Amino acid sequence: MTIYLGENIKRLRRERELTQETLAEFLGVTFQSVSNWERGESYPDITMLPEIAGFFKVSIDELLGINKSENEHEIVSKIAEYDNLTDEKLMQEIITDLKKKFPNDFRVLIRYLGCLVRFTKDLSSVSSEVTAIYNNIQQNCTDDRIRIKAKRAMIEFYRSQLDNTKSGINFDTCEKIIKEMPDMRDSREMFSFFYPLNHPEYDKKIWSALEENVLLRLTLFTHIYFFNKNCTDEWQIEASEKELELLEFIYNDGNYGKMWRTVMNLHGHIGSKYYAVGDNEKALAYFRKNAELAIAFDSMERITTMHSTIFDGKEFDKHTLGSTFIAKSKVKELWTNTYELSDDFKNSDGFREIISMLE
Repeated sequence: MTIYLGENIKRLRRERELTQETLAEFLGVTFQSVSNWERGESYPDITMLPEIAGFFKVSIDELLGINKSENEHEIVSKIAEYDNLTDEKLMQEIITDLKKKFPNDFRVLIRYLGCLVRFTKDLSSVSSEVTAIYNNIQQNCTDDRIRIKAKRAMIEFYRSQLDNTKSGINFDTCEKIIKEMPDMRDSREMFSFFYPLNHPEYDKKIWSALEENVLLRLTLFTHIYFFNKNCTDEWQIEASEKELELLEFIYNDGNYGKMWRTVMNLHGHIGSKYYAVGDNEKALAYFRKNAELAIAFDSMERITTMHSTIFDGKEFDKHTLGSTFIAKSKVKELWTNTYELSDDFKNSDGFREIISMLE
């Protein structure tokens, strides 16, 4: 059973806006003792528990966090379910219910914050709630990873509000948090190289680092595609094809791991750009490959073992891309609703034949 005594003393003290010195004085101990309790470096004498619980007007069980311990399994299992979803409605339902039940759990709060920022259409309507959750995490959460994720969510929130003149938000507000973020060289993935070769987790750490860095590179290129007006359709085609060459080199067994969606989307994007420059034959070729990859992904077992030169022996769980992610329907949605294709092209025999593959 896990004991959450230190966390609870800190939370209860802050809820009542008390200093460590004030609490220490009431209990007849030094403020250093209170500080050590809250950091989990020591515990108060068992005979003090009734006095501490009485001071905060809670039960000893609540002070120790026994109820929290009993609910840990539910929290962990629901978070795992949430993390493996791509369905927006289901994600919102799960995390909203979880927050109602466990409003002080920072693992729940960071996901709820992400849901608000990602899925709320009118972000101005949740501005005060977003800010309150963010401040709570920054002031009270001791997990640096959660604190950094909250900063990322807040950057996304501020960035989305820059065009809203009524929000009162300018880029200076956003930039202030950006400057607080760690450099890439300080990331967990970069330190994977410090693991000794004989460490049992060495391969997993290196694999994770490589995939994160490839994904970052592709994300930066995508940003250039969509926001740099100097990037012509021809340039985008050339750059995207080079990216595919790199991915085919890294994943040379045809199992693209965490990059499956990226590879599929690149084929669709290139197809749409070949259509834009008037080369319908190449556009159809890339759309066909896009469809074939979607079919291959959907027909894969959930757990597969990769056999590429770099990732040989790595297990890939396709639910890491979302347990509700169906590649065929997503690709079809992009073709019909996102890519700028004329009705004549969509009604052509070649395109109709390919899209029928996704039925």
